[in-house]
Amino acid sequence: MSAVLIAYDLHKLGQRYTELRKLIIETFPGSWNCLESTFIVNTNWTPAQVRDLLKSKLDSNDELLVVALVKHGWASWGLSKPCSDWLHANA
Repeated sequence: MSAVLIAYDLHKLGQRYTELRKLIIETFPGSWNCLESTFIVNTNWTPAQVRDLLKSKLDSNDELLVVALVKHGWASWGLSKPCSDWLHANA
């Protein structure tokens, strides 16, 4: 399993944030969601597979970025202890 970062911007007013968040949380239990519109998930899926799943909840003017992370290939500042602890253990 590897960590994959999911970041999105939904641009249309009244966007379906709830539907997209629910899909991510149900598909990737135990996901990290400590920043608004950003998840990190542990999965065997490729970034392209994750993108293809999430596209069903996006409009044509929305933006989505899915990136595979390398172990300890990150740095942070100002995160809460639970958020930082999750990253140290999983990403």
